[in-house]
Amino acid sequence: MNFKKIILLLIVLIVIAVAFLSLKWRSGNALDKITLTGNYTISREEIFSIARLNDSIISSDEINIDLIQDRISKHPEIKKAFVSRELPSEIKIEVIERRPVAILNGENEIKLIDDELEIFPFKNSSKLYDLPVISGVRIENHTNPMKKYNEEDLRLALFIILNTYKDSKAVYNNISEVNLSDTAKAVIYLSEDSSPFYFPRKYKESISNKEYQKLLLNKLEVFECYLKQSLDNHLKKQINYVDLRYENEVIVNSNN
Repeated sequence: MNFKKIILLLIVLIVIAVAFLSLKWRSGNALDKITLTGNYTISREEIFSIARLNDSIISSDEINIDLIQDRISKHPEIKKAFVSRELPSEIKIEVIERRPVAILNGENEIKLIDDELEIFPFKNSSKLYDLPVISGVRIENHTNPMKKYNEEDLRLALFIILNTYKDSKAVYNNISEVNLSDTAKAVIYLSEDSSPFYFPRKYKESISNKEYQKLLLNKLEVFECYLKQSLDNHLKKQINYVDLRYENEVIVNSNN
């Protein structure tokens, strides 16, 4: 074998060795597993899409954990997102979804609202099922479109909805809508026949006032008792309204 062939052979061997070592290094620094937890209504595909990730092997040099977390956190239905790199080759994503408790029927728009008064749009229409509607909320002059609704109105509506849910799921399921358009009363509409129930409302009083809370909780108990004892009979009649605003008295106005 002449000298030139030996040199050529050495060059080929060096190229093969470099390629092998490069491949081994890349495989040792590749992230080949993505674990996602906490998504119950948002699909894995949707989260991967906004994060700009896929299930294929990714070089660790191409991954920016903070950027991925920021992208996921901007999803309107995600409350918090946590992204980390786990040895030897895994990306771990944990999300906390917003939990809508009602639909906000506002100024020419429909949004979802959670128990912390956070208002957000929705993509998954299935979230609209079985949620009560909040309507008649005052509009404020606010530069932030998500803060334009009167907070005290929202707190009042959520106080009614959340306390009903806490005390009786059956009663909660009978609430179709909480309407606050009338300053003299809060109105709950039944899901069964859309009949209105009038509740006391202290228009200029904050729901943080304990006496106000006590008054509404008492009326919610009366509302629950009425539904448990009289709902069947109620549905057989043509009810115009049921007024719960008066002490020790339930006024049922019907055409029967």
